[in-house]
Amino acid sequence: MRRLPNPRLWGWGLALVVPILIGMPALRQGLPIGMLEQLDVELQSLAILLHGRKPPSNDPVIVAIDETSLAVDVLFTPEERSDSPLLQAMGPWPWPRSLQAELAAYVLERGARGVIFNIVFANPSAYGPEDDQQFLDRLSPWRDRITLAADFERNSNDGIEQRQLVLPLWPWPRIGLTTLLLSERGQVRAIPGSNWNEDELGTLPGPHPTALAFVANDRPPSREALGLPFSGPAGDWPMVPAWQLETQPDSVWKDRLVLIGSTAAAMGQQQETPFGPVSGVEVQAVAIAAVAENTGLLPLQASWEIPLLIGWIALAGLLLLRARSSRAIVLTTLLLISLSLLLTGTIWLGFQRWLPQATVLAGLLLGGGTKAAQTWLQENRERDELRRVLERRVSPRLLQKILKEPDRLGTQLGGQHCRCVVLFTDLVGFTSLSSQLEAKTLFNLLNAYFDGLAGAVIAEDGLLDKFIGDSLMAEFGIPESRGDREEALAAIRAALAMQKSLARLNAQLAAEQQPTLSQGIGLHFGDLIAGNLGSRDRLEFTVIGATVNVASRLEGLTRQFQEYPILISGELLALVEDAVEVVDLGPQALKGWPEPIQVFGFIKLIGEE
Repeated sequence: MRRLPNPRLWGWGLALVVPILIGMPALRQGLPIGMLEQLDVELQSLAILLHGRKPPSNDPVIVAIDETSLAVDVLFTPEERSDSPLLQAMGPWPWPRSLQAELAAYVLERGARGVIFNIVFANPSAYGPEDDQQFLDRLSPWRDRITLAADFERNSNDGIEQRQLVLPLWPWPRIGLTTLLLSERGQVRAIPGSNWNEDELGTLPGPHPTALAFVANDRPPSREALGLPFSGPAGDWPMVPAWQLETQPDSVWKDRLVLIGSTAAAMGQQQETPFGPVSGVEVQAVAIAAVAENTGLLPLQASWEIPLLIGWIALAGLLLLRARSSRAIVLTTLLLISLSLLLTGTIWLGFQRWLPQATVLAGLLLGGGTKAAQTWLQENRERDELRRVLERRVSPRLLQKILKEPDRLGTQLGGQHCRCVVLFTDLVGFTSLSSQLEAKTLFNLLNAYFDGLAGAVIAEDGLLDKFIGDSLMAEFGIPESRGDREEALAAIRAALAMQKSLARLNAQLAAEQQPTLSQGIGLHFGDLIAGNLGSRDRLEFTVIGATVNVASRLEGLTRQFQEYPILISGELLALVEDAVEVVDLGPQALKGWPEPIQVFGFIKLIGEE
């Protein structure tokens, strides 16, 4: 029967694949993923803000209808205005259209390359038809160099959406749309491209003007909306207040586009930008410069976006799959997020393209978060299992080390190669003793005996491997080695402590007129394999290898050399030769071993009585 894929890998795969699919433009259409798109908009705004202020373009220059221009009749005396027909005509809004025409004519006569009105002349002038005619007559010499504004309105009445294109009152060769595209929280993000025109204006009567910035630059519109690279807060853009128009040298206007519009907050044309509120005419200036200088922000082309998304998230998935611990996964995810932001910033600054960063971040956060959570839960389960299995087999200090790095203990079914000391001890003559004692007495005796042995191993940071009848096996040097020499000395100290514990127990048994016990201990150093052994339902950590067999056979030799209850191998002695006193018992044949090994009877540690 075919084995089903690992559910953890399924969840991990979906966490990576779903954001890729969402990121594809063809699949994004019609999907309820506005949150991702809005997050992209907010990330763009944040990127602009973090990039900081930069010098604005010199073109276009704004003729600003500001608060002072709207109050010249109050701020200046008639005598102060007597020499300027323009100042005499200024005052509260609305201004005569003849005055607005004079502003445009003034800069055109002084060499301006063109004029763009950010004012929609949709209704007849409040000053009568003569005012409209004066506007047309005054500007007729420059009709092909003047761009008038149009607007798009969307209203809802009783749940019925109404859309209207607001065009200038008169036919005009150059008309541009002042509509701005806003984020969900009302911040300007872009000017519409031709896709927007087709979607929003396609069913309305023509003509269908494109965005003002494209018309002003005699450029065809981009297909996608053009993101605006704001350079600073309100007032940063080059501008001349309308009331100061006549005080400027002709060089201010020479060969430049001039944008006429209101900066007065009272006229209600303020727009939110990453740098705060900015007048609508300043936003249009940013757009015109962006089109002229090719600095507008466009989405990454689909032919690049899809492979880049797939490649990037596949790379991220590969790196995250290689990260084993939850901590490593979190750090890898944070690193990938940083690299992703760096990549997006590089593409933005170098190519004026925007990678759908929200999709990438969603993939990394969803994938990395899922994997980290799964791994963390698995680590906790493994740590709890290790604690349960080992808390009575190792010292508290060693247990804490193991729990910090559970992988080092070989928590998988496989094992790991290591070098350590194996201690094997057994009671001498236990079979005959067990036949003399009642079961309860026998078990009480063994428990008291093993309690002393286990304490000796744990005190030296050894690992209690197993109890087999009246035998005990322990290791020194796994899972944490303090160095071969130190582990060898620790094993010897543990063996000596076992003998002292047995001596105390024998004194108690003698006092109770019970049979006393004797033990043999074998110590050997060498290679072995450590790991969990058993079925998936029941695993036991243990060691296997020739080193275990040699230690067991050395313990058995203590029956032959009864005056030396602790026997050590030549391999172990080589580690501690200057620290111990031993007797060379010569080469000894071990059962099941192909050739004799050098055996030594342990006497004492040098410097200890």
